Amino acid sequence: MMLLMLTTGTLHALAEEALPPKLQSLTDEAYRAYSARETDNYFEAVKKVKDATEFSDYQETYYRACSYEAIYMFEYVDRSKGVQMAHDIYHHAKANKSNVGMYFATFALGTIREQSGNIGLAEKSFQQALKLKKKYLPEESAAPCYLGLCETAFHRKDYEEVKEYAHKALEEPGIIPMNQITAWSYKCLARYNQGDSIGFEEAYKERAQLMAEHGGQGGLFGELINVYQAKNRKQWNLALQRTEKLIHQQNKCAQKASIYEHMGDYQQALYWQKRTRAVIDSIQSSEARSQTNEFDTELAITYAENETKEQELAKDQTMLAAGGILAAFIIAFLSVYLYRSKRHAKEMKHKNSELLKAYDKLEETTKAKERIESELRIARDIQKRMLPHVFPRRRDVDLYAMMTPAKEVGGDLYGYALLDNLLYFCVGDVSGKGVPAALYMAEVTRMFRTLVDGKLQPDTIATRLNHALAEDNDQGMFVTMFIGLIDLKSGHMEYCNAGHNPPLLNGQFMKMESNAPIGLWPEVEFAGEKVDDMHGKTLFVYTDGINEAENIHQEQFGDERLKALLQKDLGDARQTSEAIHKAVEDFVGSAEPSDDLTKMCIKMR
Repeated sequence: MMLLMLTTGTLHALAEEALPPKLQSLTDEAYRAYSARETDNYFEAVKKVKDATEFSDYQETYYRACSYEAIYMFEYVDRSKGVQMAHDIYHHAKANKSNVGMYFATFALGTIREQSGNIGLAEKSFQQALKLKKKYLPEESAAPCYLGLCETAFHRKDYEEVKEYAHKALEEPGIIPMNQITAWSYKCLARYNQGDSIGFEEAYKERAQLMAEHGGQGGLFGELINVYQAKNRKQWNLALQRTEKLIHQQNKCAQKASIYEHMGDYQQALYWQKRTRAVIDSIQSSEARSQTNEFDTELAITYAENETKEQELAKDQTMLAAGGILAAFIIAFLSVYLYRSKRHAKEMKHKNSELLKAYDKLEETTKAKERIESELRIARDIQKRMLPHVFPRRRDVDLYAMMTPAKEVGGDLYGYALLDNLLYFCVGDVSGKGVPAALYMAEVTRMFRTLVDGKLQPDTIATRLNHALAEDNDQGMFVTMFIGLIDLKSGHMEYCNAGHNPPLLNGQFMKMESNAPIGLWPEVEFAGEKVDDMHGKTLFVYTDGINEAENIHQEQFGDERLKALLQKDLGDARQTSEAIHKAVEDFVGSAEPSDDLTKMCIKMR
């Protein structure tokens, strides 16, 4: 997310080379358009740079331009196309036997991996790029690689390592001003997250001085650091104003969630936390991951091939020198002939071995895919069994619930428990999707059942759930929940709405406290509410997969459609739930479902 500033800084290195005036002008324009995020102008300018350098002596300039074009494409325009462009750089470099090109292809992959959330593999790519740089580009600054490693260390929350890599970047000979500013930015972030308020201000001052000397505004990273400065000084309103200048949606959403949390506005914090999760889910798409995994495999094979070729070349040179000294022409000729024959045989054997390995790898991958699909089917079955499928139909109450996951496994949940004449129930929606959300859902379901056995009030259940789930929650996952308790004799209902969609009571949305979601902030105390008498009333609780379901025109099902349906008599609890489900399915039509569909209907008699 933050790595883009080092790419901007490195792109400026185009202007640092001793280039002809015309080419210098083109690279300056490319840098300006990149920094200003003028997409059309940037692509036009970088095309001119590539056209002018592809078949020239300026191969370093060519590959640098290509790599940052791929990164820009991935970050701002089209993720799949960005990966493909990085792939094309690699193929171009391989076809032209360019180690310089391999360096830039590897660096581009590291940047794309980091922005996709593949932190471990991004770190591996930056380390590999560092080796290639030292071997083939000794004059090239290693600062971008070290700054890439700053970012991966920052993701791992290893702030001492962040500072160490930033220091190494600053020690690099010929480091350009933008990379100096970026290094000090990482020092600011590390000190802020270590709670070193004074250290942050010192680093911020050093950074500001560099920016003043070189006339830089710091771009995207600069404004992010300004947000942190306001947070460091607890100037929350100023921090919010500064977030509006952030271009990265993930940064903007995450910072707003953090600021609203500090301000105690949990409703807004939840909204922006959800937005952050949605951005992360879109970034970590399976298609982009698959492409980068394929790219990484090809690069690894090429690294191995290059090392083998270099070793064989060294052997060739040694044997030819020995043959010239120790033997006559005919012996040397025969020696070379025999050597080449053996080498050819060895190469054929090696290629056959590689081919067999490739077939084995393909077979292994196919089996792994089948195994994963099988395990996901099993996980889905297990998840279904965790949710109740038998519901009470008594003279005093009728209850029914259903959940349809959007993927193989879902993050929605529901549950109920009848303890004498007390009916406990809940509906929840875990942030994110897929297996992580399903595992979190299982934990919440288990804990809810345990707490219900203690016959606690809904607000107490929410508070205890939150305390347990917020502890060591490094992933930032959370669950919105509606937790209710109905005394079936008196009809009295106690409930707590923890950041969840307001249910409908007799076809009207309930007005309620805007509690925080469960799992984000350990210090939250949840407020409970009540309905005096539920007799003769219908309660419909659901997750946002219902009202936010979209059709092929990206229109949402919406609150009003749901409200209008529930103002009709749709039958008993099961018939009502199924009627709503069918209405949503008909509305969505052929569009891909984007979220789980969960609903619970309770009819009191």
